[in-house]
Amino acid sequence: MTRGFPIVRLLRRTPYGSLILWMAVAGVLGAALVVVRLLVVAPAQDRFAQAEAAWMAARQRVAQRLEAKQARKNLTVILNALPGHRDFAQLPLTISEVARRDRVSIPDLSYALEKPQAGGFSKAVLRGSVSGRYEDLRRFIHHLETAHGFLFIEDLNVSHHSTKKGEAVAFQITLSTYIREGPGERVSSHAFLP
Repeated sequence: MTRGFPIVRLLRRTPYGSLILWMAVAGVLGAALVVVRLLVVAPAQDRFAQAEAAWMAARQRVAQRLEAKQARKNLTVILNALPGHRDFAQLPLTISEVARRDRVSIPDLSYALEKPQAGGFSKAVLRGSVSGRYEDLRRFIHHLETAHGFLFIEDLNVSHHSTKKGEAVAFQITLSTYIREGPGERVSSHAFLP
């Protein structure tokens, strides 16, 4: 008499008994695979996904800090390029000198300083009437637009009138620039205009 489990003896007697036995072994191995997947692999994948998300977030923070550092450097360069109050006083004289060189008349050029900003600079606005021949005015505006400093033409209000010598154009101009607060390095009188 054979010893063993009665099911095994029964399976040996049937024609497909060994096949059923191998299918049972495959089922047990498949169940073990599912258990390992649920208990070991799935939590490891979750931990990996969390670690990857944390790494990406840290990488993004580093990139933002590098961008902020570069922006701070750029802002420092720009603020250091701005003239101080003492140097700004030369700007209206320089504009008048360029106008005279371009044969343009600026009889009245006034300026006003706006309230200082939190970043250590304030805005200066220059206004005045300008008149001259079209060609001369065009050259003068070109010199203003190609200025080396931060000099912006904010507004031009043009009117046209005749004189005895020929056609003249007159307009009101509004210029603006920014001034660094506090003591600054000396800037030459041509720091703004070529």
